[in-house]
Amino acid sequence: MPSSVQSPATAPAQRVADSAWLTVLIAGLIAGALDLTFAFVFYHSQGVTPDRILRGIAAGVLGLGARDMGPWVSFLGAALHFFISVCAAFVYYLVSRRVPLLTRRPLLCGALFGVAMFAVMRFIVIPLSRLPFHVPSLHNTIGELCSHIFLFGMVIALGVARVRRH
Repeated sequence: MPSSVQSPATAPAQRVADSAWLTVLIAGLIAGALDLTFAFVFYHSQGVTPDRILRGIAAGVLGLGARDMGPWVSFLGAALHFFISVCAAFVYYLVSRRVPLLTRRPLLCGALFGVAMFAVMRFIVIPLSRLPFHVPSLHNTIGELCSHIFLFGMVIALGVARVRRH
């Protein structure tokens, strides 16, 4: 039988696997959208525009000159943000296949995952980027940490738990 043709027995298993990947992808996109929306709303009160936030994300790769580049930089910032959130969702999913606790206790583990993602971004990714070092205010740190816990980590964990139950 050609490799492109599936036997009747493997077709349902493939649909389940495809459905799982799609659900994890959607969970990552939703978590990324919620986290980004939080940033837009939270930093608006500090006079920061969505364009500046997206350019700031892109500046991690392009350097501070990203602030003065064309409008494509904002799209790059959004793409990078969603790429990271989808990758995080897939990492959580893959680890959950070996550590069932991640899906048995999705709120607790999602909250811990959100804290871990905050720490990885703050203490590894940003220092390795082209952004200069700065210490954020306590207010901003608490806001970002809450976003990572409730809007990012828990959303991904609940999406992955939904996949693993089926």
